[in-house]
Formats: sequence, structure tokens, C-alpha cells
Amino acid sequence: MTAVEVAERRARYRAFGFLFLAALTCAVMVFVRTGRGTDFTQGLWLGLLVGCALNLMPIKRWLRPRSEVMRLLDDEGTRANRQLSCTVGFWAAIIVALIFQLASHFDPTIAAEEVGQLVATAGIVCAITAFALLELRAAR
Repeated sequence: MTAVEVAERRARYRAFGFLFLAALTCAVMVFVRTGRGTDFTQGLWLGLLVGCALNLMPIKRWLRPRSEVMRLLDDEGTRANRQLSCTVGFWAAIIVALIFQLASHFDPTIAAEEVGQLVATAGIVCAITAFALLELRAAR
């Protein structure tokens, strides 16, 4: 296999992994918010969010800057997709925060912890989903 084929295969695996992480993060968020939020599930949720945020960064390229596959995995198209997906995640978090600000006028029992968790989850999940879909579209 050439470096290009290996990079294309890894890019597809990374995209499908991001979609799985997005679904898993949403599922853990449901467990946290439905009253079964033990310390374990809250820690799992936080760990997933930090892991997803770190995966959006080009850490592998920083760790192995001379690797041909890593350079192919972080080309100009991937950088543009990463930038666009972070923008999508930012705006998703802003929209969710504004929705909760409006909802707090009608329901004063909305807790700050709940708002923070949902805003962070919406931002990260939208960002990694957008990145995965953009990478899958680019792989065609």
C-alpha cells in the first residue's frame, strides 16, 4: 500500500470514529441528564468531551511531523474542514446558550450545570459531526 492509500483509509476510519464518538457523547449526556448521573457518568461525559475536542486538533501531525501519512492526513482540505467544523460547533453552542437563556425566563428551575453541560455537548458534537461529514464527503 502506498502512503496515499493508507492516508485515505485512515481518514475514513477517523471520520467514522468521530460519528461514533458523537453518538456516544449524546448517549452519555442522556444518562447524565435523566437522573442517573453518577460521578462515573459525569466523568465519562467530561472525558468524552475533552477527548473529542483534542481529536479535532492535529496532535498526530505535531507528534510525528516527518511522517508522510500524517502530512497527507492533515492537508489543506482537512485544515479547511477542521476550521469550518469548529465554526459550526461555535455557532451551535451560541444558539443553544441563547435558547436556554430564553427558556430560563419561562422555567426558572433550569440549573446552570444543566445549561453548561448541554451547551458544551452541543458545541463539541456539532463540531465533530461536521468534521466527519466533511471528511467523508472529501473522501468520495
